[in-house]
Amino acid sequence: LMSNAGSRLSRRQLLATGGALGAAGLLSSSLVQASEETSIPERFSSLRPLRPAPVLATSEAVDPTPPPFAARVLNKAAYGPRPGDVAAFDSLPGEDDAARLGLWLDEQLYPDDSQDTDLNNRVSLYTAPGLAYDMIDKTPAELWQVARDEDYGTRLRPVWQMERLTLLRAAYSKWQLREVLYDFWFNHFNIYGREFPAYGMMPEYDRQIRSNMFGKFEDMLLANAYSASMLYYLDNYANTWPNPNENYAREVMELHTLGAVENYYGAIDPGDVDTNIKSERAGYTEIDVFQLARALTGWGVADGRSDAVDTGEFLFRSNQHYNFSQGDIEVMDITIASPGGGESDVTDILTYLARHYGTARYIAWKLCKRLVEDDPDEALVTSTAEMFYANRDDPEQMRKVYRHVLESADFQSKWGRKVKRPVEIVISALRAADMDFTIRRDHGPSNNVVNRLDDTSHYPFYYAAPTGYPDDRSQWQGSGPLIQTWRTVTRMLRESTEVNLADQTNTEIPVAADRTPENIVGMWMNRALGYTLSPDQAQTVVNFITGLPNVAGADQALDPGVDTSDTGATSTYQRIIMGAVGLILMSPTAMRR
Repeated sequence: LMSNAGSRLSRRQLLATGGALGAAGLLSSSLVQASEETSIPERFSSLRPLRPAPVLATSEAVDPTPPPFAARVLNKAAYGPRPGDVAAFDSLPGEDDAARLGLWLDEQLYPDDSQDTDLNNRVSLYTAPGLAYDMIDKTPAELWQVARDEDYGTRLRPVWQMERLTLLRAAYSKWQLREVLYDFWFNHFNIYGREFPAYGMMPEYDRQIRSNMFGKFEDMLLANAYSASMLYYLDNYANTWPNPNENYAREVMELHTLGAVENYYGAIDPGDVDTNIKSERAGYTEIDVFQLARALTGWGVADGRSDAVDTGEFLFRSNQHYNFSQGDIEVMDITIASPGGGESDVTDILTYLARHYGTARYIAWKLCKRLVEDDPDEALVTSTAEMFYANRDDPEQMRKVYRHVLESADFQSKWGRKVKRPVEIVISALRAADMDFTIRRDHGPSNNVVNRLDDTSHYPFYYAAPTGYPDDRSQWQGSGPLIQTWRTVTRMLRESTEVNLADQTNTEIPVAADRTPENIVGMWMNRALGYTLSPDQAQTVVNFITGLPNVAGADQALDPGVDTSDTGATSTYQRIIMGAVGLILMSPTAMRR
């Protein structure tokens, strides 16, 4: 389509030539007769864009007994509370819940790594050469050479370390909101961590996201476009004129900026697309995707090909860039006339896309979906999009957007509209049980837990599709993920060298006569969750204990039938507490967000 025409074509003429339309056949199965005045070739006349998105009927996901406000915040904007976190939130000096949330956000939105003492102390022990985190601070040039290493195990050391560092940060970082948002943005700009060069460059990809996610979205998008990992993952390193490929161009529009639903108009003439409320072209078509692919030709990596150095740095190859032999580059409202600007052909278009109102709405919808509910209220999406759009030039753009969502009435009042995904359940359990895991690859107990995450279908950097891991509750409520997550949490609680739940119980209930099933369950609900479960769920855990041998009534001490002074790893008492805590941490309420 873009390489064989011999003369300049308008966008209408380009479409009328009937060239390849990529994945257009996936657009819809509904057949609609094209109008007589359209210029769409007959073989594409049945295609329609996915506008509006199909609405799938789902049952209400409302928890009738939501937990206290602090617990809701720490489960939606953090990886769950550690013992004492709910009380610490409630002790903030604000006059009400909303004010205390504002104070919490004042701190969380401005993370200072120097204050992340617990996490820093853990990681710093293992950064020397040959230790478990010796790759995380290497420069991009050094990481590229690691990715080129002949030994497969050496090549994968950076991604292995980053998988564990990401989990370690989620578990122990003071800056919990940053870790939740990092997960959001990594999935937004998803790459597959087990292929070249991502397995070697993952520490740099991580730094690139973290350094931009509180600033301008425009800067984040442009930084990602220069990333060797992204350019390889979506094949733009091999996008050359006169044989372009559209992979990266398509995902930039469908996933990174405008989205594939509300702003996608499918196989129609771009001239037939209306303007939006901001007087911009409302969306994009297949032709805009191909035009962007043209602009992206020559946009690649210094990887030793074509006489280039082999450093992994960004490289624009002007001799492989579109030569304007088939007319101007036209992407929505942007026209780049011959001879073009070379590298700026791309940055001009990406800047336009980052600042487009359609991108504002798409990012707003995704954030509201992540932080509030799967089908967020239109009023919240619109107000968030306006905040995004109005602050496009503000270096604090994304901070303002996050605050807008997190201080909204919807975020503060709604509960249980989301479920935790497997990694979130496991990390929440680790935090709730106050476990002392310095997660790293050379550490047997934590390594056992990390390896089991693969069975849950939710393993860091391991999702091959560019969409990133699904964020719909229906995707994670099947028996497969739930059973494997339960097994992972159970295995983690059994790592008695890292946590002694029976000792924790006795510290909180020092008098043996007070260690009744009811008191133990009540203590662990408040310690691990920061609130009590519903009476029915709490009674289920009590019944588990009272149904065991040598246990008296719910309000009677476990002693003497069970020796609560024996807190050894294999003691009956330890096993009782492990089982009860596991039931609490995997209760329906504890798995909600």
